Amino acid sequence: MQVRKAAIESLTDIFVRQRKAEQAMERNSATMDVRGRGLLHELVYGVLRRLYSLEADYSRFCRSKPDDTARMALLVGTYQLRHMRVPTHAAVSETVAAVMQSNTKAGGFVNAVLRRVTEHEPPTKLKPNQRAELPRWIYASWRDAFGAEQVTQCSEVLKVVPSLSLALFTDRDEWLEQVVATGIDAVAGEITPYAVLLPAGTDVTALPGFAEGAFTVMDQSAQAAVMALKPACCDGVIVDVCAAPGGKTALLAHRFPAARIIAVELQARRIPRLVENLQRLSCSNVQIVQADGLQLPLADASVDALLLDAPCSASGILRRHPDAKFLHDEQGVEVLAQLQRQLLLESERVLKPYGAMVYAVCSIHPQENEQVLDESGSDWLMQRRFPESDCDGFFHAVRQVPAV
Repeated sequence: MQVRKAAIESLTDIFVRQRKAEQAMERNSATMDVRGRGLLHELVYGVLRRLYSLEADYSRFCRSKPDDTARMALLVGTYQLRHMRVPTHAAVSETVAAVMQSNTKAGGFVNAVLRRVTEHEPPTKLKPNQRAELPRWIYASWRDAFGAEQVTQCSEVLKVVPSLSLALFTDRDEWLEQVVATGIDAVAGEITPYAVLLPAGTDVTALPGFAEGAFTVMDQSAQAAVMALKPACCDGVIVDVCAAPGGKTALLAHRFPAARIIAVELQARRIPRLVENLQRLSCSNVQIVQADGLQLPLADASVDALLLDAPCSASGILRRHPDAKFLHDEQGVEVLAQLQRQLLLESERVLKPYGAMVYAVCSIHPQENEQVLDESGSDWLMQRRFPESDCDGFFHAVRQVPAV
């Protein structure tokens, strides 16, 4: 009951108070053990991934619109009934008991609706966006840009819990042999020579070499963006704009150990984690600078290479962060796109005329991809990756410059 109550309250934080899922769950799980937090994560993220079909399911039996607390309880209850191996009586009774702690009047209503859900099969007639588990505006935007078939392929991937992806800074074959010997199903990624894939839920801190900085958590698509940065010289100045939590910075540091790497991060609250990660990963050639990417403390044409991993709507990583599809709307994406253009302009200011540059976002919205680059004076080689079973959706573009 405690976990289900925390799930109801976490979902209320997300949908009503617009909090991020991780923040909401952390706020509501302070007294839970590891098992409880695991169940909470499954309930909250499961509802976020399947919200539209869940609502279509239980709403058939609602004579009136449920209030916020009852709505979250119905989502939690219906998710258990349709997607978890929880006995029917437990899913209903525990959810009802949980909601009554916050709203006693909602107990009877939630109980009646969930019992009707148990008596019927899931609805077969769903709207396209409900079947895709996407907000209507995202479904329409992607359909118009990429076609309905591509949206269907993306949506099926986004419903599945992703594997854990690492960037490994030690001998990959030897490390994999060591991990597989412990019974963990680990395989080499195919997109970059640093990538390793492991089952979802693997405890990274228990893996060989964690304390020694043998790896960092990073999706293959993000690694590919870093690999696309190819400076003319390997001992110059490389800037990573919007650097926290430091995975891409670390990969740059290991790729270019003779370079001076400047990690720029605006938010003070993210600096400690950035410092901790870079120290663990032995990135001694990195200088951390707290600064605004819109006003870089660097002279014009002073940087040899630059990686701009811009703030975005995270539409490409909804399988990892399904709350992102509820935290942004069309207007919010346009605001982000304008910020991305400004960051790009400032990044180009500090870059040398023949400097290397990569623009990257973990979004596949065209507004945050090629449309951001349309106003740039440079030519770009662009790559959009759609979400797949072994990688997130991602977009990166490499600035094309004439030969020196």
